Amino acid sequence: MNRRDDDTSRILPYKISKYDLIDLTLSSIIFLIALYTKTMLLVPLAAVYQERKLWLGEGLQPLTIFGMLKVYVYNLVWFSGSFFGCVVLLFVRPLVHMASLDYGVNAFVERAVGKMCTAVCGPVEVRGVENLPLESEPCIFAANHASQLDIGASYYLDRRYKWISKRSVVYMPGVGMVMILGRHLLLDRKGKSSIKRMYEQANYWLSSQNGGNGCPIFIFPQGTRCMSSRLPFKDGAFNMAINNEVPIVPISLSIPNNWWNDFYPFVSSKRSIVMTIHKPLSVTKDTDKEWLREECSKVVYSVLPPVPERTNKSKGGEVETKNMKKEE
Repeated sequence: MNRRDDDTSRILPYKISKYDLIDLTLSSIIFLIALYTKTMLLVPLAAVYQERKLWLGEGLQPLTIFGMLKVYVYNLVWFSGSFFGCVVLLFVRPLVHMASLDYGVNAFVERAVGKMCTAVCGPVEVRGVENLPLESEPCIFAANHASQLDIGASYYLDRRYKWISKRSVVYMPGVGMVMILGRHLLLDRKGKSSIKRMYEQANYWLSSQNGGNGCPIFIFPQGTRCMSSRLPFKDGAFNMAINNEVPIVPISLSIPNNWWNDFYPFVSSKRSIVMTIHKPLSVTKDTDKEWLREECSKVVYSVLPPVPERTNKSKGGEVETKNMKKEE
């Protein structure tokens, strides 16, 4: 019987060493980071599509190619800045004195990234700073919501606060890290348990007596974005204010019609987003919620430009645009 000289029969069993595990872990991390960063380049396209739809209303300037490019850059800076800001903060926090991780995310990462995004597109003018409550006083900031620009502009308050947002934003690159590490209030609109949990979290942050830090909450009572009409306010913000007896600070955000389409920052522009901070509305357990909601809505919309109505063609074929009267 001939003896076979088969090399495969002499192969020794392979054992994974600790160095192999380290290399495998590092390569996996690098792959995930590469995949994550590539996602940052794609997701802003969805944001461009959503913002473009908002500007198709009557009397509004539809986004040009340059305008859509600015929306893309705005979101790219937002996603990437949030991601790298959180990563840096995780490494730096053990080396510096910081109250908490969420404090660092709220006060430093978010504020820096939000201002950086908005600065790419133009300046923000803040009016009524004297109406802001003390930083140690919990309150609810309630603003109109017309565009994704509102979020970046809100950081010019120079205050720390918690957002109330739909839970799906945690899947956005970078932004999800901010929402989780910043301990913001996430809401699943279809789940009653989620709504209950949101109110519990709001009670925690709005009251220093039950373990919270007296941190304000920022909310868009409209519940969604809209450029072409004035949506009614929903009850959530006012329920929180009455339950915790904290004031509501109405905020008006006015965005110029040509904000995206002009060639800023390559050419100078006199237009700016105007954020008006109104006097706080005092709230107690006995405050009527209907009155509070209507009063807040009236104050917020009082300084905004008229909203254009539908356009009608005249007999000569020219398009006439009517404006809605400002709410008194």
